[in-house]
Order: sequence, then structure tokens, then C-alpha cells
Amino acid sequence: MTLIDKIRQQASEHRKYILLPEAERDIRVIRAAVRMSQEEYANPVLLGSEAIIRKLAAENEVTIPDGVEIVAYNDPESEPEKYDFFKEKLSHKNLDQSQLKALCNNPLYTAGWMLATRRGDAAVAGSVASTGQVIVSALRTVGVSPESELVSSTFLMEMPDGRVFTYSDCAVVPYPDAEQLASIAIDAAKTHSLLTGDDPVIAFLSFSTKGSARHERVDLVKRACEIASVKKPQWKMDGEFQFDTAVIPAIAKRKAPESPIEGDANVFIFPNLDAGNIAYKITERLAGATATGPILQGLNKPYMDLSRGCSVEDIVNTACVAALLSV
Repeated sequence: MTLIDKIRQQASEHRKYILLPEAERDIRVIRAAVRMSQEEYANPVLLGSEAIIRKLAAENEVTIPDGVEIVAYNDPESEPEKYDFFKEKLSHKNLDQSQLKALCNNPLYTAGWMLATRRGDAAVAGSVASTGQVIVSALRTVGVSPESELVSSTFLMEMPDGRVFTYSDCAVVPYPDAEQLASIAIDAAKTHSLLTGDDPVIAFLSFSTKGSARHERVDLVKRACEIASVKKPQWKMDGEFQFDTAVIPAIAKRKAPESPIEGDANVFIFPNLDAGNIAYKITERLAGATATGPILQGLNKPYMDLSRGCSVEDIVNTACVAALLSV
């Protein structure tokens, strides 16, 4: 059984309510909702006009089963409550009445409002909207978790031999400082543990291993590892490491003989977005790994981002991941 099969199986045990705010504009979202309902992975909620959604489904010969709920995001009855929510939540933005009303009629913001007010368990968007639009909507509604410094991302990388690694950050934070990198590592380790069931073994990656090179970027990685180690002393973590030291026991024995990692890391923390994004794509394309993500982390409630080139399968898988993160 693959990792994503296990995630789907676990999601089906919880049947969480997954909000899908792009149903009016993308048949892939509707198809994914139908699949989730039929396979009993989750309870999908399509946000939008029922007439528009059913028309789009009919045009594409898709039958929406009774198990798929449709909720209007511009419902006049809910607008006063949403208006007050956005007015208070975004008081620092000094938005005028027309701007607040526009948010009330925005499906991405409505999904966030529903999450924040416990009308859903997780949201999945991004097949139409950009990553920036999804993240801003999430930040302005559900907000950052008090246990996190910022929103970041992970990719689960399942290798052909069945091993599963977590790469972070590969999609959100371009050049984190030491505090941010430490927070990214802690959130990535939590994500890895929750989705795989394995204890995290965290390697902070660099072009240096334990002082083999001197540079301010090396110092940043070392400092991040120190910060994270103080916050989570129960976890195995070390750095700065070159990649081979993190994954090959024989090399680890030579280069970092005192390290608790021992060449057996499963969570890789990259020093910047350049390295993380390049690494996950190389692993996927050349090593044949299956990449699941980006998985947004650090939010108060799961609000997942999709690639605009995603497949129906991708949407279903992301929804199942979101379901588990909401448990």
C-alpha cells in the first residue's frame, strides 16, 4: 500500500467536511468532489451557485450525488455575520464598506470564514486561483497558528522503494531567517509525523557539514538548528549537513560521527526556496519519487493550495491530506 493509499484510508475514517471554493469555475473540482463522496474519503462541500455548478456538471456529463453539499458563498442571510467577521478580523486594514462587502462575496474568503467559524474542517483551492491568492485568503481568515512563526510548505516524497521523506520549504518562503527556518522545521516535522506515523529525524541542509565551510548562510542554518533543538529537545535533529551526510550512514559516520542523525534523516530542511524547489523536482523527475504537495502548514486550520495544472486525482489527494491535518 502506498503512502497516499494509507492517507486516503485514514481520511475515510474521519469523513471531514472539505470546502471547495472554486466549484463554479472548474469541472475538475466537481469531479473531485464526486469522487470523494463516492469513495467516502470526505464530505465535500462545493461553494457557489447551485444553478451554475449543476449547469457546469451537466455540460461535462457529471452527475452530482446527494452526498455532495452545495453552499452559496454569496448567501444574503450570512452576509451580516461575514461582514462583522471581516470588519473585526481586518480592522488594521481600514477597509471601507464596499471592500468588506466584496470579501463577503469572495469564495476564497468565504471558505476561510467558514473554517474560522467551524462550518468546515479544511479547505482546498488553487486550481483556478494563484498560490498568492490562496495564502492571503487563508492568512486573513484563519490566520497563523500560535505555535508557528509563519506559513510555509512541505512536500511528501515517496520513493520507488517505499521510503518517505519530507522536504521543506519548497513553495512559500524564499529566504527564511534563522527563526523562520526553525519554525519551518518544527512544522515540517509535525506534518511528517502526522501523515506518515513515523518519528521525525530532521536534517538542516547546507553546502557545509559541521564547519567544513565558513559563510553567513552556514551560520544561519546552524542557528536555526539550535533554535529548533531548544524548542523540541525530544526530536532527533542536527545540522548543518550536506545532503549525503543526512542520508548515507557510511558518510555520516565519517563526516559527523557524533551526530544523532546517523545518516537516517527523513525530514530535510532546505536553507531557501531555490534549494527546496529544485530538490523536490529533481527527486520527482530523476529518482521517480511521487510528490504530494505543496502542503501548507502553520495555519490555524488546514487551507490547502493546488497547482493550477492539477488533476482530479491531485485534488482528491490534497483533500485527504487536509482531512488528516484537521484531526
